[in-house]
Amino acid sequence: MLAIEESQKLSLSNLPSLTLFTGADQGQYEVMKTQVLKQIGYDSADLNFAYFDMKEVDYKSLELELVSLPFFADEKIVILDHFLDITTAKKRYLSDDELKAFEEYLENPSPTSKLVIFAEGKLDSKRRLVKLLKRDAKIFEALEPKEQEIRAYFQKWAQEQGLTFDGKSFEQLLIKSGFSIQ
Repeated sequence: MLAIEESQKLSLSNLPSLTLFTGADQGQYEVMKTQVLKQIGYDSADLNFAYFDMKEVDYKSLELELVSLPFFADEKIVILDHFLDITTAKKRYLSDDELKAFEEYLENPSPTSKLVIFAEGKLDSKRRLVKLLKRDAKIFEALEPKEQEIRAYFQKWAQEQGLTFDGKSFEQLLIKSGFSIQ
C-alpha cells in the first residue's frame, strides 16, 4: 500500500503522539503532506496547533512550545516542517546541541503534545535521532512506487471520482504522467 493511501486513514482523533512523514518520492510526499494537514484540521490561527518551519526556527522557541501546556484543550499538535536534519540531505538547520536536546525531549515527551514531523527526502538511518524516531514514531514513507501501484492507485482514485476511461485512454494518461503521482 502506498504511503499516500495509508495516511488517508489519519484524523485528529487517531493521530499518534509521534508521527513522521518522509520520502524520496516528492510528488507522493507533497500530496500526502497537504492531505494530512487538511485531515487533522490544521489552522494557523488555532492556538492548539503550533507550526515550525525548521529552515527558519529558533530551537528555543520550539523547545518551549513542546513542553508548554495546550490552550483550552486536552492536547496540542506541534508540526515541524522541512526537518532536513534527519535526512541524507546536506542541509542542517539545528546545531548538534539542539539535536541532542530534541533527542532528550523524544526520550521523555510531553503527554499533552502530539508531534508531527515532515522531512522530505530519505532518512539518514545512521543518525541516533532517526533510530529513535524509527523506534517510537508512526512513519509514513513515500517511496518511489512501482508501475502497478501507480496503476492501482489511479484506477481507485478515478473510480472514487466517478471517472471512466475509454479504450486506451487510461494507459495514455499514465504514459503522459510519466508514471508519477505528482
